Amino acid sequence: MTSEGIVNDVERSLASDTRIDHTMIRVSAGDTDVIVLDGQVDTYNEKILAEEIAGRVRGVKDVVNNVSVVPPIAKSDEEITEDVRKNLELDAWVDDTRVSVETIDGVVFLRGTANSRVEKQEAENDARWVAGVIDVVNHLVVKPEMKIADAEVARDVRAALLKNTRLDLTEVNVDVTDGVVTLTGEVPNFTQKRIAEYVAFSVPGVVDVVNELYVHGARRPAA
Repeated sequence: MTSEGIVNDVERSLASDTRIDHTMIRVSAGDTDVIVLDGQVDTYNEKILAEEIAGRVRGVKDVVNNVSVVPPIAKSDEEITEDVRKNLELDAWVDDTRVSVETIDGVVFLRGTANSRVEKQEAENDARWVAGVIDVVNHLVVKPEMKIADAEVARDVRAALLKNTRLDLTEVNVDVTDGVVTLTGEVPNFTQKRIAEYVAFSVPGVVDVVNELYVHGARRPAA
């Protein structure tokens, strides 16, 4: 498929998703099927969704997300912080007592601890849905209740990756240091890169995931 064809498919995928206003997003492609998103949206969640939608399109090697967030209605940092705190308090997946929230010029900073990488991600999701948020900086530190040996974590991550039938893992390596999983090697497309990361951080004992997987044939365009 040509780069033009991939761009058209990404545009159609964005247009078919009612969660975002696709008319505000411009799609282009680099010379190696790396999709570049520009434009502006009303919410930070739309920005992230646009990247996720583009990354799922067949043939996309990587996504560069240059979309700006411009909220249609101004909200004070205090109001945003309060709304994020309410979401955290309502979320059964998150222990909100261990999370502090600070908002500076629409950017939400999450600090504190989480029991798992999944809990850390859920806290970020709670923040990204709030109106007025233009970015989320997740500084939560994962501190599992039970320490699991790195060798055991590595074994479990490899097993979880192998069980996932959507992954081609012939060129994927797993290393673990102090609970931090590093994925290296090559995958055929952007979607598999993301799936591998999600599978890895769902494994008990994982503190964080460093995704250094390389998409075959991809080269990110110069900034």
